[in-house]
Amino acid sequence: MTVHPRIEQPASTVDLDPGKLRGLQRITTPDGFFAILALDHLISFKDLLAEDRNTVSYEQAVEAKLELVRHIAPVASAFLLEAQFSLAQVIASRALPGAVGLISSIEGEGFDVVNGERRTRWRQGWTVRKIKMLGADMVKLLWFYRPEAETAEAQRQVVRDLVVDCRAFSIPLVVEPIWYALPGEDTKSAAWAARRVEGIIESAHLAAEFGADMLKVEFPGDVSTPEGRDASVDACRRLDAGMSQPWVILSAGVGYEEFRDQVEVACRAGASGFLGGRSIWQDAAATRDPAQRAEAAAAAAGRLSELTDIARRHGRPYRPELTGSELTRAYPDGWYAGWQEA
Repeated sequence: MTVHPRIEQPASTVDLDPGKLRGLQRITTPDGFFAILALDHLISFKDLLAEDRNTVSYEQAVEAKLELVRHIAPVASAFLLEAQFSLAQVIASRALPGAVGLISSIEGEGFDVVNGERRTRWRQGWTVRKIKMLGADMVKLLWFYRPEAETAEAQRQVVRDLVVDCRAFSIPLVVEPIWYALPGEDTKSAAWAARRVEGIIESAHLAAEFGADMLKVEFPGDVSTPEGRDASVDACRRLDAGMSQPWVILSAGVGYEEFRDQVEVACRAGASGFLGGRSIWQDAAATRDPAQRAEAAAAAAGRLSELTDIARRHGRPYRPELTGSELTRAYPDGWYAGWQEA
């Protein structure tokens, strides 16, 4: 497994794939933080644009995403986008500046269900090879996982296989483990909530063990009470301690103020930033009035800037760097001849 260094790790102890390293550099800020806007939503995005999603045309959905990208790009380190409405479109329209990173989801909309258990649903016709050829900097996998489910081994193999594919194309992989309820479970019980926290931590550690280059993680806990916040601090520290890869917090559609608190807790524990979605931009997509939409988009950019400031104050920058003799040992004269030959 390729292990990427944190700033306190000796760079000579890790194997740095230059293609993956370049991808990670392009999705971080110059000082090493992930300030990423997730905009890879499909059905839920159209639901915000109109009361009846069936009335939203393909062109309208594309333009709405481009508008958000244009407003927020000046303060984002990268965008997470999807193939249907946005990936090629932000490039061809120049809505996405060349200096801003680009992450592509590889899964399709939703998930398949087998006896109440979730399986990854791939986007048909979309592959790691195409993502790399498009010029994206990273591949993202939405990974539904419960270790006790009958689908568990099949889901574990999904990550293993994708790690191999991404290594072959020297493109980094971010895995987004999602804990979900199995049939018959009471999601309102304290026992289920506690098991969910442990499951979030265990799933992230497992994906890291398989070779994911970065983790996009659900917040392991609750910040609505002092007791919940203290428990969340402990959970985030345990999450951080179990892997060497960088990790970020996803927003899961919670209110912005709650997400802001989650980002601070996570960054204090070792996170390197955030990869947030609706908590940041939902207001901008939900209004029909063009002037109000522009105002809400500007507010979304302000939110992203505020979150980035929090990450800078409290988070751990991800800036692996080799210099001097370490650099020449890692890439000796003629290194390129054998690179990617195996």
